[in-house]
Amino acid sequence: MILNYYEKGNKEDPLVLFIHGSASDATVWLKELNLISAQGFYCLAFDLRGHGETRLMAQPKAHVKIDIHSHVHDLKDTLNHLGIPEDRKVTIVTHSFGGLVAINFAEHYPERVEKLIPACLPPKLIFPMSHFLEILLGKPLEIIQANLDFLQKTKLRSRYKSSIMTNAHVLQEIYKHVKTWNSFKKIPRLKTKIYFAAGRFDMVAPCTLVYRLHELSLNSEYELFKWSGHALMEDEPEKFQRWLVHAVSQKTNNSTTEQIQEHKQ
Repeated sequence: MILNYYEKGNKEDPLVLFIHGSASDATVWLKELNLISAQGFYCLAFDLRGHGETRLMAQPKAHVKIDIHSHVHDLKDTLNHLGIPEDRKVTIVTHSFGGLVAINFAEHYPERVEKLIPACLPPKLIFPMSHFLEILLGKPLEIIQANLDFLQKTKLRSRYKSSIMTNAHVLQEIYKHVKTWNSFKKIPRLKTKIYFAAGRFDMVAPCTLVYRLHELSLNSEYELFKWSGHALMEDEPEKFQRWLVHAVSQKTNNSTTEQIQEHKQ
């Protein structure tokens, strides 16, 4: 499936791909597209299937796939559609669920990934968040979406408006796969350089668990946002942008990664 996308910068510059989280869309990255393209990068932000301007709800619901592997195939198909050569390396910046998609992409196509920059990567879904989502994605979500006309008129952050407007079926399908996700089994397999960022007050991606992922990684850096929850770009925007510029601009060293791997073995 070809995804809707936003682009900024010169197509000949190094490529940076932005992936949003669930119940969100690519517009959350518009400021970052301007920021990073100004540093000399070509930036693309995709609306994942079922989100934003990418809609796959014309088919009967039973035939709509929203699993992580479908998202990975969508990324590959869209990059190919845009004429991005398969040997061209890409840096992937993500938020929340977007990190799960990026990790799977890096697993399947390691030769295409320069580095991963996951903000608020969920290590795994833990209680009480798992219990809260189990309840929210049932009747409460149906009631919320039955009153969208009213809610759209309220003064909510764009992130929250996007959340309540994302199709309930899409969110329920994503939850089926997220509830069994375990980053602790995935991260140690990746040779890619990773820049982790976590918010101290994040209930979805607890900073202590994200730090543990950093310790398990072959080659990574870790940044703690002391006054943030699950939306670093909104809670501490200036710090987030400084951190992002640093992570994107750093040169990767494949020989260093190999040395770290040999040492840990």
